[in-house]
Amino acid sequence: MRALLRRPDGRSTLRVGGLCLDRLTRTVSGDTVDGAGVELSEREAALLGVLMSAPRRVFTRGQLLDAVFDGVDSLGAVDTYVHYLRRKLGRGIVHTVRGTGYRLGAK
Repeated sequence: MRALLRRPDGRSTLRVGGLCLDRLTRTVSGDTVDGAGVELSEREAALLGVLMSAPRRVFTRGQLLDAVFDGVDSLGAVDTYVHYLRRKLGRGIVHTVRGTGYRLGAK
């Protein structure tokens, strides 16, 4: 599962609704972002990339931990980086599905 989620599909840009992630420069632009775009850290971009790869799917914290955080055992790391994404891109970018995990909140 982890390998499938990390596997690039040959595209350097992911688009979901009005949100656009450039995987090479790790910048996000679109409807929810003001101006020229927002730069993300490597892990923030990887987390957003996983969520954007299947926008309607709910990912458990364990799945996100395996896909993005190699060698980290704490599920709190996922929560922390979801917080970072929300702070940079807005609260509506990642939705919490109570008791299950997270999904992309972009339209």
